[in-house]
Amino acid sequence: MGVLVGAGTSINIQRYHDSVTSLQSVLQHQFSEVSNVSNDSLSNPCYGDSSVNNPRGQSDCVILGRFITTTDSHKLLIKSIIGYIPDAQTASTNDVDILKDYSIRISPSGSEVYDMEWGSSIVRPGAGTPMVFSMLTLRSPISGVLRTFVDPNAAIADTDVSTLVSQNALLQSVKACVNANGLFTGGKSAIFVTANATSATGVETLGEATSGC
Repeated sequence: MGVLVGAGTSINIQRYHDSVTSLQSVLQHQFSEVSNVSNDSLSNPCYGDSSVNNPRGQSDCVILGRFITTTDSHKLLIKSIIGYIPDAQTASTNDVDILKDYSIRISPSGSEVYDMEWGSSIVRPGAGTPMVFSMLTLRSPISGVLRTFVDPNAAIADTDVSTLVSQNALLQSVKACVNANGLFTGGKSAIFVTANATSATGVETLGEATSGC
């Protein structure tokens, strides 16, 4: 019986570690998606209906990034972000203002749902309460640099996604503790997204000693 209990605990610990690694990978992957834009649809990404005659490359619509937010502590919603090339040449001199000029919004196609693995969930450091956050990663149409905007305290609605594009949101980071939800009772890890992350290296795993969970 002791051997079985020990084996079960080891399996649960591995499952927990897998759920932490998987969450980190999902968030890191979004930076790759933004850096290497692809549109598998033959239609323009600004239109959900493929029958609309707006072929790729023949409109003012461009794919600019990815939006991640929470529905609850067990799920992430991941959506593509599009923008519209301004009619007049932009006079903006920084990426934040330039992105505002592009009137960003959620694409009508390409949304995904990520379920936390093995029944785990994301909670706030210290408090242990369910966590909600929003993260917007965009590629500047002028400089090509990736910019990450974060609201660590709110699930932003699709219609309000443009409100995340601000200097203040560039300065925000997010730390999400991964709750084992009964898998085991040991120390917990966290996923940390650094302020204004410009690549996948900005998404880190914090172990028990540094997570504050």
